[in-house]
Amino acid sequence: MPEGFVLEIFIVQVLTILVLLILIIWLLMNTKSIKKEKRISEFALVALKDNEKSFFEKMEDLLWKIITGIGNLLNKSTLLRNYAMRYERHITYEERNNRRCIDYVAIKFLVGFCLVGLHVLTVMFQYVKVSYVGFLVTFLVGFMIPDIVLAISFAKKRARVEEDLLKAIIIMNNAFKSGRNIMQAIEIVKTELDGPISDEFSKIYMDITYGLSLEVVFGRFYDRVQLDDAKYITSSLTLLNRTGGNIVKVFASIEKSFYNKKKLKNELKSMTASSLFVFRVLVFLPFVFALVIFALNPSYFKPLFTTGMGAVIFALIVLIFILYIVVIRKVLRIDI
Repeated sequence: MPEGFVLEIFIVQVLTILVLLILIIWLLMNTKSIKKEKRISEFALVALKDNEKSFFEKMEDLLWKIITGIGNLLNKSTLLRNYAMRYERHITYEERNNRRCIDYVAIKFLVGFCLVGLHVLTVMFQYVKVSYVGFLVTFLVGFMIPDIVLAISFAKKRARVEEDLLKAIIIMNNAFKSGRNIMQAIEIVKTELDGPISDEFSKIYMDITYGLSLEVVFGRFYDRVQLDDAKYITSSLTLLNRTGGNIVKVFASIEKSFYNKKKLKNELKSMTASSLFVFRVLVFLPFVFALVIFALNPSYFKPLFTTGMGAVIFALIVLIFILYIVVIRKVLRIDI
């Protein structure tokens, strides 16, 4: 097959993928705006009617119907139900009645099959032999994409919870000083604060309402956010529950510890900011140089993908690059 024709097909594939990514991002942005619109519509002078749905709302409803249908089929498998429990932490308090853990597994299968369909189209354009290994690899990549998106979202949520946890402890400590009990203190936190920390304390409040002990409740909180600070709170409450003591003094000690830790972390962050910037620049530069060289001479990197020795060299380059990132991140990382 002529190289020019292959290059044209490659450009068509890249443009198709870019259009799909832009469409997905656009739909996600409109989904967020729709959710915000629903929240404020109750307080607007002219509320939206239930039967008035925009195009994006209809598309969202159709998509979730498909996901729910796939989830109902997958829910028949005990293995998949157990596998889906790992996604429980991604369900917010507001979504607890509308979202299921199995729905996230359904999304993974749906994305995998969509990528397989895209792979079929590209194979048809190239007029090459169908490869079942290619189908399997494409499905596995699509199956893992939602996990990557959820991991990025969870990292942002975790950072936000870690940032706001000190505020929650201060509010609870002040509530205890004014004579409030633990339920009232948690209710104040979930009402006064917003974002992920409010969602987590809403779940804590619900767990306590169901009769779970403070030790179990904050242990579940730690399992959801995976923060050392949450583990510290759990350990303190466990010790308080077993040995007794003044909860006001305990939370005052927690507040002081968190404040000193946050202060030290901010100081270390300012000290290592320049080193972190240099590290990010050095990670980003090889890709820039590769793109520039490819633009000037598209056949420059061809031996890396067409010869056995080139494949070995390319694998070594990737391995060394990954090792460089891991080592430098370990050097720059300071645990407090």
